[in-house]
Amino acid sequence: MAIFHGRYSWDGTKSDSREPISWFPGAYDLTIAKLDATNKNIEFLRPYICIYTNTGRGYSVSANPEKFAKRICEDFSLQIDRVFWVERKEPGSQEYDVVIFRKKGQMGDTRFYAMEKRAPSQSELQTISGLINKNPEK
Repeated sequence: MAIFHGRYSWDGTKSDSREPISWFPGAYDLTIAKLDATNKNIEFLRPYICIYTNTGRGYSVSANPEKFAKRICEDFSLQIDRVFWVERKEPGSQEYDVVIFRKKGQMGDTRFYAMEKRAPSQSELQTISGLINKNPEK
């Protein structure tokens, strides 16, 4: 079930109490969906998937996607560790990185995460491809 499919952008300015993703504008094509199990007895550890692709317009979050992921979670009421994060390397490509966030500390209400990227497994690639085929790029 799709939660969001479209272009997600920011202008690089602070317009509310939150800092922007970056102080430079940027835009990503974004697909967020709730994963549906074919077997109702299965419960996903990460029941949501977020596939994001750099549009080439503005700032790239590829090197450090933590602020981007936190903002997506705030805007769509998700928990960062309950989302299957996938970065599509280029628009239209079939090359992806799975991005894993692991909590490494906390100061007050602010949580800090270690980030790791890896290639998707075959079953993960099938899930990603299935969602991409349902929601092709515009």
